[in-house]
Amino acid sequence: MDYQIDSRKIQPGDGFLCLPGGERFEADARDRGAVEVRYLDRLELARFANEYFDYPSRNLQVVGVTGTNGKTTTTHLIYNGLKAAGFSPEILGTLNAELTTPESWDIARRMAAHRNVGGTHFVMEVSSHAIDQHRVDGIDFDVKLLTNITQDHLDYHKTFEAYRETKLRFMAGPGRSIFPAEFTQTVLGFQVPLPGRFNTENFQAAVAVLRALDVSDHVISSAMASASAPPGRFELVKEGQPFDVIVDYAHTPDGLENVCLEAQRIARNRNGQFVVVFGCGGDRDRSKRPKMGRIAERLADRVIVTSDNPRSEVPGAITDDILAGLEAPERAVVILDRREAIRVAIQQAKPNDVVMVAGKGHETYQILGSETIHFDDRDECRKAIASCFQ
Repeated sequence: MDYQIDSRKIQPGDGFLCLPGGERFEADARDRGAVEVRYLDRLELARFANEYFDYPSRNLQVVGVTGTNGKTTTTHLIYNGLKAAGFSPEILGTLNAELTTPESWDIARRMAAHRNVGGTHFVMEVSSHAIDQHRVDGIDFDVKLLTNITQDHLDYHKTFEAYRETKLRFMAGPGRSIFPAEFTQTVLGFQVPLPGRFNTENFQAAVAVLRALDVSDHVISSAMASASAPPGRFELVKEGQPFDVIVDYAHTPDGLENVCLEAQRIARNRNGQFVVVFGCGGDRDRSKRPKMGRIAERLADRVIVTSDNPRSEVPGAITDDILAGLEAPERAVVILDRREAIRVAIQQAKPNDVVMVAGKGHETYQILGSETIHFDDRDECRKAIASCFQ
């Protein structure tokens, strides 16, 4: 018998794994043909998943990357380094899953599928939510990496100390643990092909993991020297315009500061101006909003505050929280319509300027109230550029 944790995926004859709060979906599961319902908490689910799929992590070299920023880029680099070394890796994270770290059942299923086709390595992002909710319990991690710990997810963890403790609890488990104090000392034998100090650290972290997995320095240098960034990570949008347009996923104070510093450097080197367009997500940690506003004001020549994923919050209330962190809020431009905010920033850009659109990166949607609409910052930037140069 196969099992599903999402009632919508039930096929006739399947079993339904009902997590706490999922009882309201039991009728739907039975209507779709579920012949069994198991009521499990997340710890029980993790145990059942590993047992059901015959402990797939034991037959793979598993890498878990946790931290506030850099997880996606670092796992991307590790994955490509392993492929260059001739291995058969799989990657799991923000770019190919609904959750950064899916439920334990889905992780075990994907690991088992990879093992069953001769896979050798499994590289995954590990979120603080996943650690706290037992989604990675029972996984046999060979190498664990902590990229950094800065403010994020305080809406869930309540305090920075609790958030930090969650990350460190994961790192304290079995397996080889690599911390920033170690990997930032890594000497790279190649020129980092991506801009920014933050990317240098991502490469150092990836190299440290690859070395821990016994990949040779020759293979590492060859693979890393030609590496590209994953989608939405300091991604350049090039449509022939005489200025740079960059889309980035930065949605934390530290993440925004890192990418803004690099964008500012690029603009200064060519005597251009740096313009940042960003917002903050609704129903998430409010305390980071004024901090991100202050960072944007300090580093950018022009700040356009807009909506991100407002969810159930009033968009204007979110932007008010951001503006509260500015010393001169009257100098910022507020345009709640994200499409219009991007268009204005690009329309006003001059040769040698740098326009950064931050917060959503690779995402192809925007959550407005209870509605999810298609929205891709990169596409909107291309459309805006095209309209300016027709």
